[in-house]
Amino acid sequence: MRWASARSLTREPAAAGSEAATAVREALGPGVVDLAAVFFSAPHVPGVEAIAAAVRERLAPGCLIGCSAAGVVAGSEEIEGGPALAVIAGRLPGVELRPFVLLHEGWEEADDPLAFGRLAPGATGAELLLLLGDPFSLAVEPVLAAIDRHARGLRVVGGMASAGVRPHANALLLNDWIGAEGGVAVALRGALRVDVVVSQGCRPIGPALEVTRAEGHLVVELDGQPALERVEQVLHALGERERERLRHGLYVGRPARGGASGQGDYLIRNLLGADRDRGVLAVGDHLPDHERIRLHVRDAETAREDLELLLSPQVVDSPPHAAFLFLCNGRGRGLYGRPHGDITVLQEALGGAVPAAGMSCAGEIGPVGGRNFLHGHTASIALVRPPAGRDLPG
Repeated sequence: MRWASARSLTREPAAAGSEAATAVREALGPGVVDLAAVFFSAPHVPGVEAIAAAVRERLAPGCLIGCSAAGVVAGSEEIEGGPALAVIAGRLPGVELRPFVLLHEGWEEADDPLAFGRLAPGATGAELLLLLGDPFSLAVEPVLAAIDRHARGLRVVGGMASAGVRPHANALLLNDWIGAEGGVAVALRGALRVDVVVSQGCRPIGPALEVTRAEGHLVVELDGQPALERVEQVLHALGERERERLRHGLYVGRPARGGASGQGDYLIRNLLGADRDRGVLAVGDHLPDHERIRLHVRDAETAREDLELLLSPQVVDSPPHAAFLFLCNGRGRGLYGRPHGDITVLQEALGGAVPAAGMSCAGEIGPVGGRNFLHGHTASIALVRPPAGRDLPG
């Protein structure tokens, strides 16, 4: 197994694709390229066909997948503005790749294995599924629910395109297919092992709160009291340091696993607002009655510490041959106040210059508690290695 990554800041799309792919080819040397992924920023969206052609010309990958984003990750950099393009490619002996396009239809009806197999060929039994989607046209939750039903244990890592803020403003590619809607995916199985890290970067505060009445995305009562009143009680009881973190935002954590109690046990959802007259809260999800939630806060220190903690077991393993990083477009400079925040923590934890690429997302995909979810404010990472006993350089 051998991987390489490179980036280009060239403005012209074909030249950018050619520059990055040429650098990857030089690093890989002669031979077959099994998988290539390309991530490109908004200025390159009109030139996606030229980008794909340039990458195919230089690398001739067996499978090419790509997506547009507000920012791209390459090597040890997070490039958040201007034209940018990243390519990562690998030679993967003994690995089977099964790519497929995701359309909007059929996922909610994927109740039996045959229907699921037609929608996601090769997903069952795979080690990893890389999934990239358009947030305006792909309802990814039914896709992930079907995967959890019919391909139990499959980890899905990826994210939603973020280059455009309106429908048809993003671009997706998979081999010869290029589109502005739906999603693209590739399942990897065979001679590889993958570790997945999902860092939500939030810290629980206050006690668990029972949802005693909810109406869709509105929380009406918590612990039998008006929801807003109960939340204000929790916030008033916080210490000064926790109150200081509130200026970065307040979030709601839904339990991702049984017995959820601490950091990492919850799915983080946005607190969208409050109606003081009615005493209700609006949450970016539907909360069922009797679910026990916790309030969460987030800041740069918490995000960095959480990512470092989750990556710490990698120190005792062999260095990964590749890393895919999908991070929220609200992280980066906006969270850390400096560039390259998440990729720096990742590379330092891995002990050096691991080939890496990815993108900032309008929603990140990764597993928590044995199920796959769409997240926000998250860093979702896939670390790729050969099977145990085959961790040899190059």
